[in-house]
Amino acid sequence: MDASANHARDLAELGFLEHSLKEAGLPCRLIEPTEGVPIPALLAATDAGDDGRERYLTFTFVPLADEDIGDIRLLQLYTVVSPSVPAVHRAELAELLTAVNSRIPLGHFSLNEAGELYFRYVWAVSAKHRLPDPETLHVADLFLMTLGMFGPKVSDVADGRIGAAGALADLDA
Repeated sequence: MDASANHARDLAELGFLEHSLKEAGLPCRLIEPTEGVPIPALLAATDAGDDGRERYLTFTFVPLADEDIGDIRLLQLYTVVSPSVPAVHRAELAELLTAVNSRIPLGHFSLNEAGELYFRYVWAVSAKHRLPDPETLHVADLFLMTLGMFGPKVSDVADGRIGAAGALADLDA
């Protein structure tokens, strides 16, 4: 399947997901591919984080060549936890992320090259069928629940409000 056919299929799938999320009460918006963002995306507005920042959950399909993995597609769930982690807090954050990522049921927290802290999960789904309706919402719920359980402490360390040892002690309590 060529790139435009893949984009059309992804856009249709994300449109079905948009409908399900809206029915579940989550405001969202489907974004068509552009030059700047060459793949379709679905943005869902979640509750603001503990820091008061607006938070968006982004759904995208990871682009794959059909010959790579023809039977599956990869649906990525992604959200920014902190847009910019100061360099002075990154060592403490790395220590915490190693411990936290080993405890969470799905996904992982990480820091990209620009210093943006994010939470991400990539789910392998069938390429032969539509996204499974209730299961996709359950996965999104689990993603958001995991983010809610660990995100505040990860964010606190990223912003320097607490050290890794203190955050781990709080999580163990």
